Amino acid sequence: MADIAFNKPIKLHMNNKLSRKHHYLPRYYLKGFINNSGSFYIYDKTEDKIFVSNPDKFFLENNLNTIYFPDGTKSDFLEYVYSDLEGKSWESLDNIRQIPSLDHINITDKMRLFLFLLFLHWRLPSNFVELENLSDQMFIDGSNLDYFSMVDNDGNQVSEAFLKEFKYSKMWIKSSQIIVPFAPFFKSNTWYEDLENWKFIYTEDNKSWFVVGDNPIVSSGKLAHDPIRCLETFMFPVSGKILLVSYKGNILQELPSEFIIQFSTAIIHRSERFVACHNKEFLEALINDYKFHVENYLEDNIIDELFSMIQE
Repeated sequence: MADIAFNKPIKLHMNNKLSRKHHYLPRYYLKGFINNSGSFYIYDKTEDKIFVSNPDKFFLENNLNTIYFPDGTKSDFLEYVYSDLEGKSWESLDNIRQIPSLDHINITDKMRLFLFLLFLHWRLPSNFVELENLSDQMFIDGSNLDYFSMVDNDGNQVSEAFLKEFKYSKMWIKSSQIIVPFAPFFKSNTWYEDLENWKFIYTEDNKSWFVVGDNPIVSSGKLAHDPIRCLETFMFPVSGKILLVSYKGNILQELPSEFIIQFSTAIIHRSERFVACHNKEFLEALINDYKFHVENYLEDNIIDELFSMIQE
């Protein structure tokens, strides 16, 4: 795959002016959802409040990508890995956002977006528990994650006791955010073909009606946390004007008018806490729709109904 290699060696930056505020949704990506003033409206599900903010201040956590080592030192090298990866993605993201038709989106831009989404998926705080659960598959021959191993300085396999202690350590589990995303490339022969199933849906009036949340990849079925197939069937807002749909079957040429509302309700449903929208009134309407689903015990049907709406 093109452009996976990093431009320069990744340094650990041990205890030396470490960064602190770490975005799990990159600011450059979030700028696709702002209004003319450079801000958006945030809905806090926990507090049930709406307020104004911007990409610099939201969808981040302090020390989210800080690694703490057993000897007491720490490093933010994950931030440098993500920054390097994102730098390779933005040109393709811009190309996709600016091209008005799927027919003109080239395969290289799709591949770079696919890689970006794989890394994004496993860096989301909402997926950290699933990442920890994958520890059982690490360093085991025949597993979905057997494409890397651990040896000592002489090239010999380390002891089972050491390996078990290491792979269940918080240090390794957090670091594996940048290991697990490569699973499709090592363990699947169809990931490239899956990109042919991508469809891009554009708002008819060229306005920003798609919203974004802290868990923006809306997956269908039980594959959301499968390291190989997590991006087989999903929807993802590329910007407020463009939605990426990965679906093997045929989809309707003209989607129903309520589709955007259903997708936005799904984003609210999937979000752990925060949702962003460029328009306050529209966000309020979406919140009311989501609350209707919750009050009538219909929230478990939201995503299934969403994918059924696109099928021919």
